[in-house]
Amino acid sequence: MRTITDQAAKCLLKDPRATAPTLIYLVYRYQYTRFKTSTGQTILPDLWDSENGRARTNTKNKVILQANETINAHLDRQRSALRTILNRLQLAGVTITNELIKLHLDRELGREDKTKPAVVEAKEPFTDYIVRFVEEAKAGNRLTAKETKYAAHTLAGYMKLKRVLDRYQTETGNSTEYDAYTMPYYDAFKLWLTNRGLTLNYVGTLLKDLKVMLKQSHIDGLHENTIYKNPKFKKLVEDVDNVYLSEDELNTLHHLDLSTNGRLDRVRDLFLIGAYTGLRYSDFSDLRPENITHNGRILTRKAIKTNGRVSIPLNPNVLSILSKYDGVPPRTITNQKMNDYIKELCRLAGIVERIEVSRTIGGKRQTRYLDKCELVTTHTGRRSFATNAYLGGVPTVAIMKCTGHKSETVFLRYIKVSPEQNALLLLDHPHFGGTGIPAPTALKIA
Repeated sequence: MRTITDQAAKCLLKDPRATAPTLIYLVYRYQYTRFKTSTGQTILPDLWDSENGRARTNTKNKVILQANETINAHLDRQRSALRTILNRLQLAGVTITNELIKLHLDRELGREDKTKPAVVEAKEPFTDYIVRFVEEAKAGNRLTAKETKYAAHTLAGYMKLKRVLDRYQTETGNSTEYDAYTMPYYDAFKLWLTNRGLTLNYVGTLLKDLKVMLKQSHIDGLHENTIYKNPKFKKLVEDVDNVYLSEDELNTLHHLDLSTNGRLDRVRDLFLIGAYTGLRYSDFSDLRPENITHNGRILTRKAIKTNGRVSIPLNPNVLSILSKYDGVPPRTITNQKMNDYIKELCRLAGIVERIEVSRTIGGKRQTRYLDKCELVTTHTGRRSFATNAYLGGVPTVAIMKCTGHKSETVFLRYIKVSPEQNALLLLDHPHFGGTGIPAPTALKIA
């Protein structure tokens, strides 16, 4: 489909030969299809400029001029809204249909069906709604608040919530319909999940998805329960002992001889691209030569998850990896399979330091000791980039520009600096080094 700038939306009269005011349509043609919708505006054909698709303003009649300028303002607003939603849909990569254009155009313009009741009388069961929501999102008929397609893992999480709710109802007899949700229900559901031996973060993700689905179904007019707005109806989260790889460990991986193991060689190169750029797996596994700018010194691309653009300086190791594959990263495998191979790779490289890992499972804090290689995943690369840059003295704001973080609170969760490392960093600070601090003025006693 050609972009909206290739073939602009047009305003056309319903009946150019009418002797009375006739309706003005907003029309857009794409892929041998025509989208047409009413603008709600009418005008006499004699007052219409068919060449420019606007009401005439070259009249000296002030009443007509004012009326026509008002019409043009409405038309401009609707044309602009159509351009906006078409560009969003195209960027999201969804299949565009007349129904989808109409749905998003009405939302953009704030149109509402006044005949539709605020709450649907024949309520769709909540778990059925979750299934429908996911199917519509997969088809591109539902977009995120940022007008992008839902990530596959996000939709998989919603379906997991549906299955958990079905099991909860079967085992406890508690309803899972809209009106059942209260704070006591939230506490009981949370306790049931915890008693199943799930980690606190896993429980928190299910509660977050429940909150999202209740909000979406409320917006869609299926119920009037707003318990999801209660600040105590929240996602639970704890900081887990995620690891990062130091510059020395990354160099060890970079120089590891894998000439006889093509599988691990490709995995190593992909992982190092992520560790030296801070990109997520979804981004570093889909790089193209066009992403490399400024004579090979800068990598620029739009992040799939956030839709925000990031620019990252490239170090020689990344450039050598890219040149190894003629500027295109090696072919990718699934994130899950790559995580398995990374653990194998790190063990082969001798990254086996014993790490203490603590997390809440089944409501109890548990501690265990694992080889460091067992904790490394594709996301460890992103965490390594942030931590190594921080330890290297790069300002936090500058690192966030590269990682795309908007919140410093969220960003700081990536920084895995031990108390000892932090103390060593502070040794170089004038405040702790005793330099650059003026001596106190002696007190004079009369």
